[in-house]
Amino acid sequence: MTLSSIPELANIVLPAFLVIAAGFLFSRTKKIDISSINDLVVYVTTPCLIISSLSDFTMDPSVTAKLFLSISAVIFSTIIIGGALTKALRLDSRVYLPPVVFANTGNLGLPLCLFAFGQYGFNIAILCVVSTMLLHYTVGIMILGSGKNHLREIFRLPLIYATVAGIIINSVGFQIPVVIERPVALLGDITIPAMLFSLGYKLSEMKISRLWLSFFFGSARIFLGVILGALFVNAFGLKGVEAKVVILECAMPPAVFNFVLAEKYGRDSETVASIIVAGTAVSLLVLPFVISYLVNQ
Repeated sequence: MTLSSIPELANIVLPAFLVIAAGFLFSRTKKIDISSINDLVVYVTTPCLIISSLSDFTMDPSVTAKLFLSISAVIFSTIIIGGALTKALRLDSRVYLPPVVFANTGNLGLPLCLFAFGQYGFNIAILCVVSTMLLHYTVGIMILGSGKNHLREIFRLPLIYATVAGIIINSVGFQIPVVIERPVALLGDITIPAMLFSLGYKLSEMKISRLWLSFFFGSARIFLGVILGALFVNAFGLKGVEAKVVILECAMPPAVFNFVLAEKYGRDSETVASIIVAGTAVSLLVLPFVISYLVNQ
């Protein structure tokens, strides 16, 4: 990262973290039911964003397949490495493993990919988010030891149906009528600021405990993601913006959704929250260097 690249880098990184900071500071002055905003994002605005983006996106099926394989390989490799770490340290893998494995590809990854690589990179990032969420709702729930109804959980996700709809619309060349396309696009535009704001708000409610373990596993999420992401995009032959987006998405800190699932399935959500906060703090220092390297390649 050179001095001349700092202004460009600031334009990529700072907008996202400033909105996160706004959510964080807002929580200190006023308490709201942030879950309502999260529900709006999950059930309304994100599906609209996916349909709006994918319906106009020229997709190469082979690239899409390589992308899914790369994301899957990173996740399963991280499970193996993270599982070995938790076993060596005699820690509960149901608590420590999910935040190491599953990254914040949505709340933080989407806006950073948009600012770094434009609309095309953003569309690729959406495919990364869908791939990650599919595995989070299946493999992630199985790691938590609650895999009985994990398939049922997937079919409750509107983003799955939105992805299928977007791909079908794109494949058949259907032109969405303007009277429908515009409100869908407007609702989709709410997604990124709402995601970032709610991320900041939620982080303000979390505290760090077991300091060294939290920073160790939070850092492991980021560094393993970068290394494995770079390894597997090469292994599967992804190049250009597609490869850069996958690496950047894999470099994200732990997803806040890990905390939601830990609470839902009765695991140590306080420790999970601590790892998320620590990982996000580390990402403030690491992501600028990762983005600078990727943008200038």
